[in-house]
Amino acid sequence: MTAASQLQLTPIPEQKFVFPISLRWEQFKTLEELFDYTRSIRLAYLDGEVEIMTISTDHETFKCLLAGLLIIFFVEKDISFTPTGSATLQAEERGSSKEPDLSYRFGEERRQRNRPDLVIEIVFTSGTVKKLEYYRRFDVPEVWFWEDGVFTVYLLQESGYEQVTASQVLPELDLNLLAQCLQMSEEKEAMKFFRNAIGTA
Repeated sequence: MTAASQLQLTPIPEQKFVFPISLRWEQFKTLEELFDYTRSIRLAYLDGEVEIMTISTDHETFKCLLAGLLIIFFVEKDISFTPTGSATLQAEERGSSKEPDLSYRFGEERRQRNRPDLVIEIVFTSGTVKKLEYYRRFDVPEVWFWEDGVFTVYLLQESGYEQVTASQVLPELDLNLLAQCLQMSEEKEAMKFFRNAIGTA
């Protein structure tokens, strides 16, 4: 057995830190370059405040499973979509930079839009309400948060985001069913169960 095969990898816990001082946009971009090749760390910027977050294995597992379940739904329901993943929403004039967990564009004109129709955040740390401000700056119509086994949906209105009981972007999707499948211990069985459930709905 080689030394490499004996190496024990320590999972990185999900943590969030706020940079102790306010940064100008140019300073933030310099800091961003320093973390450019560190995929387990994300930076977010809002009006000078910089948030640094480490991304855990559990977080990425949930994200990948959720993306897989949603693709099943889009295909089964014949929904035209473009996955834009964790593409960063960033603009100096808006004073904001944020990398979502998942994002999507829908409809025939989706390739002409430069912002997603739906953003999804998987929350293992606090800060749900504040995260909405990042997406308001880019006029994202709908934001979902998955936290503690439950989806919360926010719809953009003139006054800001309003919590609603169902998705307006994907009105046919049963979010309770989706949350149930995310809690299943076997990913393959979760995807089979979800596909069968939406096929008979």
